[in-house]
Amino acid sequence: MRAGRREDAQSLFTEYTGRSDAARYLQRGAHSSQARTEAVIETWGEANWLRGDRFVWSILRRSDEKAIGLFLMFIDGNSAEIHYGLGPAFWGQGLATEAGVAVMDWVMHLSGLTEISTCCATDHIASLRVLEKIGLRRVRLLPDELLLTSIGIRTDAWLYRWKRS
Repeated sequence: MRAGRREDAQSLFTEYTGRSDAARYLQRGAHSSQARTEAVIETWGEANWLRGDRFVWSILRRSDEKAIGLFLMFIDGNSAEIHYGLGPAFWGQGLATEAGVAVMDWVMHLSGLTEISTCCATDHIASLRVLEKIGLRRVRLLPDELLLTSIGIRTDAWLYRWKRS
């Protein structure tokens, strides 16, 4: 993983952001163009690392450092919200867990953050497992919390949280 870069947009669009199957559990549809992916990276990428309030990491394939997914963090004071996703060709390989462990290691050892949270659709079993593997705990059910744009339904979500002890 590394800070998201504009040059990641082509592979991200092809592998992840431009794919409707990858957007199934997201509150956004698939990006309609590579330019949209570039805009997201520009908004959340390297320049924002200096401000320190929002980060996007590109998840890279080891063999060629091709960007295959994103891990995002939005910081508000001592708390942050996380989100992540991978291209479907890379699901089930432990890559989201690996990325999440790296982010949580940074949170625990190098940041002053005291709380990390996210919500996840109740039927997105793979992502629920990732959240638990990286140290977040299920807090409560959020009825009708998510509008899954790509499939046009509202669904329940679980709130997950990690708190510094």
